[in-house]
Amino acid sequence: MKKRLMVLVPFFFITAIFFFYEAYALFESRRVNTSSSPIAKWQVKINSDNISGSTSTFTIDKIEWITSQNVKEGKVAPGMDGYFDIEIDPNDTETSIRYDVTFDFSNLDMDQYQITEIKELDDKEIVRTDEFTYSNIFTLSDIRNDVKNTLRVYLSWVNDENNNDKDSNLGKVPNNTISIPVKVDITQHFDGETLTEYTG
Repeated sequence: MKKRLMVLVPFFFITAIFFFYEAYALFESRRVNTSSSPIAKWQVKINSDNISGSTSTFTIDKIEWITSQNVKEGKVAPGMDGYFDIEIDPNDTETSIRYDVTFDFSNLDMDQYQITEIKELDDKEIVRTDEFTYSNIFTLSDIRNDVKNTLRVYLSWVNDENNNDKDSNLGKVPNNTISIPVKVDITQHFDGETLTEYTG
């Protein structure tokens, strides 16, 4: 009896090791197969330039001034209105995304220049989510249909007699430009997530 037990114990031990190994190998196989699924990619263009990573920081230094009958063509003067555009194109993206566009107006003399409106073209809705941040969402359906969004910022050069000295100094600088730093953050958007409007 003892001899039989001595023979059977190693047999059961080896059998248990074999089944444990098979179960572990199956688990590892399933785990590897699950984790090897392709990761959805995104590639976003800001004003036709690919951005690297999920954040793009750049400076707007070109304003499209709306011509005025009171100002010589090609010249700019107080009382004129202008705008600049930021086009966002998720051209090669495989997941819904959210974008947040933040403007730094700290270098802009608000006595001379006023931001009169910030909107998206083609009657699209844009949500102001912070004091100087505007946000929107591209659904996967938008991306598949090659939808692009353009955010337009309107500004006005204030015609105020109190600013005559400042305005004259600007006119003395050759090729003088307005510089507005902009940051665009791109994040993945999940179903059920909403944009919260800024109320400050």
